[in-house]
Amino acid sequence: MSQLARILIGAFAALAAVVFMVGASHAEGENIGDTQQCIALQYIDRTPVIDNQTILVEMKGNGGYKRIDLVNRCSGLRLQDGFAYATSINRLCTSDPLRVIEPVGSICMIKQIVTIDEAEAKTLLAKR
Repeated sequence: MSQLARILIGAFAALAAVVFMVGASHAEGENIGDTQQCIALQYIDRTPVIDNQTILVEMKGNGGYKRIDLVNRCSGLRLQDGFAYATSINRLCTSDPLRVIEPVGSICMIKQIVTIDEAEAKTLLAKR
């Protein structure tokens, strides 16, 4: 194989690796409207409850916003304005049940986690 062919193959491999890494970093939940399975807990700043079926997630820094949609209306969620969860992987995932803060104690399941823009986040907060 010629020296030029080796250089071209090496350059192509490097370009392919960069494209793959960029695609992977934006693969889950980076773009507005994207859904994802989990959110890393260390990036969550606040979780204001919008209503009995919607929770806003404000991410730390300029991390943006996520909207948690619940499978069904969750009795007492808005009234208690808070929830608890337990996870062993340091991530809040769609498979994790949420428990309304006592005394209600309802258990709610996450339907989806959606990346939203600041305008939608402000609209949601205005509904509170």
